[in-house]
Amino acid sequence: MSTTAVKMLDAKEGRVGGYLVIWGSGQQRDLQGEYFTPQSDLGLAWYEKRPVLYHHGLDGELEAAVIGVIDTLKSDDTGVWAEAQLDLRRRYVRAVQRLVEKGALSWSSGSLAHLVEVADDGFIRRWPIVEGSLTPTPAEPRLTDVRTVKSAYKALGISFAIAEDAGEATMNEQENTLERKRLPLASEREAAPYVAAKTLSVSSPYDKLDALDLLHGYVLLRAAKNFHGVSEQYANALAWKVQKAGLSAIKANELSTSTQAGFGDEWVPDLWSAEIWRKARLENVILPLFRGVEMPSNPFELPIEGTDPAVYFVPETADEAQLTLGGSGNPIPDSKIASGKVQLNAKKLALRVGFSAELVEDAIIPVLNIYREQAMAAIAGAMDYVLLNGDTVGTATGNINSDHTTPGATERYMAFDGLRKLPLVTKSANSVSAAAAPDLTKLRTTRFKLPARYSARPSDLAWIVDGGTYAKFLAMTEFLTMDKAGPLATALTGQIGFVDGAPVLVSAEMPLTEADGKVGGGTNDKGTALCVYRPGWVVGYRRRIAVSVDYLPYYDAYQLTATVRLGFARFDDDVASVLYNVTV
Repeated sequence: MSTTAVKMLDAKEGRVGGYLVIWGSGQQRDLQGEYFTPQSDLGLAWYEKRPVLYHHGLDGELEAAVIGVIDTLKSDDTGVWAEAQLDLRRRYVRAVQRLVEKGALSWSSGSLAHLVEVADDGFIRRWPIVEGSLTPTPAEPRLTDVRTVKSAYKALGISFAIAEDAGEATMNEQENTLERKRLPLASEREAAPYVAAKTLSVSSPYDKLDALDLLHGYVLLRAAKNFHGVSEQYANALAWKVQKAGLSAIKANELSTSTQAGFGDEWVPDLWSAEIWRKARLENVILPLFRGVEMPSNPFELPIEGTDPAVYFVPETADEAQLTLGGSGNPIPDSKIASGKVQLNAKKLALRVGFSAELVEDAIIPVLNIYREQAMAAIAGAMDYVLLNGDTVGTATGNINSDHTTPGATERYMAFDGLRKLPLVTKSANSVSAAAAPDLTKLRTTRFKLPARYSARPSDLAWIVDGGTYAKFLAMTEFLTMDKAGPLATALTGQIGFVDGAPVLVSAEMPLTEADGKVGGGTNDKGTALCVYRPGWVVGYRRRIAVSVDYLPYYDAYQLTATVRLGFARFDDDVASVLYNVTV
């Protein structure tokens, strides 16, 4: 065990502080002949809080009772400063507090034997701190006494009157603004003045990265030509961020070591792909609008509802002859529930990007979130784009995305027919030419191109517009923006407001078009407002987003590949209408 002295920080509140670890050297060891340096791996980022014990649970009275929690660990030039909140409700804690106030106790850090690594010369390479103990017999007697916060400030030569005089500042605010000072070594105390130290801080190169960034980084690193596992610091940061994000793929013992079997090499790529899929479902504009189903086969025929059963006005049942299931005797005529089906055909969307081995070796941390965001945005944006703009026509004219030249066979919109094509081409009777800026009359005309069973249900509708059309909507007094929606406001991603109770969403994937609503070879400067009946469409998933990274030794480079297989189908030809040729 390595120890540091503890001081009471606030006797009334039971808050204590002091150095839990003191840096040493080969010439300055603790009583067990060992020493810490700033290079010792203490696992500071493993937990937000650690338990406080008395004498490492070896006391006959207190045993292993938790008497408080360490909630602050900060490293500086002297060592690792620790602050803890004692649980004053627990038995014996008041007695421990009195010992602290007398300066009789010191900090001592505890670890787990199988995690500790000590060099032959006594240098403690690894000592993950799992608990801090208040003890009368520290292994490191230098600067390890524990005190209350107020007395600690006094002992350290820091005025505690700032907050009291200011009136508005709290103790925590003062603690964050004061610069800690360290006591000199025992041999220096008579002659040397207090020496100012740097402000305490705990930092890691992974602090600014979230769980997705670290998952992405692991996928990149595991593809490296000389991959032998990530560093323990990276592994710990990954496990902590994943756990903190509430992700469900955590396995036992992932915090121990990056080389441990079962650390997570099997699940990290899958978890990364799953999180990209989850974010796509949450952040896309078009994809979340529609019901999604898993496709057990390809193609897959999905049963759907048909004509409703008939409802009749009937008399009271008054005769035994009417108690029959068949024939005309039953006063309630029978009818059938009609059914139908739609066929989903999964199509694959894919992207592939390359980057050099030097990028992974030299700049993995700085560019990690940039590359992850680009890959995720590209595949998620492609799904929205094809749902909105899909058109399988491959001729020189007629495709709504290329009405002037033959589309390329690998154009993403060639996967399947999407939302815009239905009212523009398949059932053009559902289209309205604005030939001007949008107004409520034109929007209502467009909406009521849909059958009454759809158009009369505004909560099941959605308007999808481009950015220019959205700007024109803002000029309409009837357009209810989200800040004015009040209780009507919803959490639909990308929603910007309401028209007659139907949500309006703006999509970056909605193109400007020529006057006929198609993207042509001339001037594409017209906007579009697409009205869709959301329950009338279904998205089928045969393969959710899957991402992999491979190292290509003959190029000394990496390839990132992202794929998704999905289908899109509608229940009938009346589930979308469009206002096109909008002046923007």
